[in-house]
Amino acid sequence: MSRIGVSCFAILATATVAACGPSEDDAADELASLICGLRTDAVAGTFHPGAPPSAGNGPRPTVSSPAVVINGGTAMATVAGSDDFSRVVVGVAGAQGYYDVALPSATRTVDLQLTLCQALAMRTLDLQYAVGSSAGVGAYAEQPAAIVAVGTGELQVSVSWDAESDVDLHVVDPAGDEVFWHNDKVPSGGMLDLDSNADCDIDHVKNENITWAVAPPGTYTVRLDYFESCAVSATSYVVTVQRKGQPVQTFTGHFTGDGDLGGSGSGVTVTTFTVP
Repeated sequence: MSRIGVSCFAILATATVAACGPSEDDAADELASLICGLRTDAVAGTFHPGAPPSAGNGPRPTVSSPAVVINGGTAMATVAGSDDFSRVVVGVAGAQGYYDVALPSATRTVDLQLTLCQALAMRTLDLQYAVGSSAGVGAYAEQPAAIVAVGTGELQVSVSWDAESDVDLHVVDPAGDEVFWHNDKVPSGGMLDLDSNADCDIDHVKNENITWAVAPPGTYTVRLDYFESCAVSATSYVVTVQRKGQPVQTFTGHFTGDGDLGGSGSGVTVTTFTVP
């Protein structure tokens, strides 16, 4: 079945984010209003106000991170060092503050999850990464990311992934209606407003987003379907659930194989939760 993806890069210039937030004119805004959380699989980063540590003689980082991110979503980044490191520092050019991640043991590489704030209204972020130890860090590596603006509301469920494959987000609402690529709006108000790489029509966005402006009470089920591999060998993903008044939740995993061309009811269950 042919699928029509929701326009992606056009949203960047035209969409309105659900809440007001920092703009590109607010260069002195704290990093915590841009990135609302940073963690590895094992440990969370700590936000510190003020200027990040100065670059010293520590290891040099090499960073693989997405070129496109969405407000309220989570981006995956892999940071490798020229030598072992036990600390990662992440900042944004022009923003005050930084995140500091103390790793449980020294390593040459680490995977990070950066959760972007829902109210993010900028169009680009210049992410800065450094690695080192408690004694200091080395030179910073800068990675720009374009921001595709998406809806948020009382409930936002999104997914990002790292390969040019077709991953599909499905959310079933308390009435049993399923929001996904073939049913992008349901009576309860749920809406899919970003559908990436549909039918392997590669757009390089690698994010999908489903929202409720007002989330009806009851139980929701989040599923993720590997629609088509698009000839890549494997895909890693992170699903983000943002609920009003609740801590952000993230879930990571991997897909292999060719995909299942799945429709309604397809996919693996990522999480279920209840809105009171």
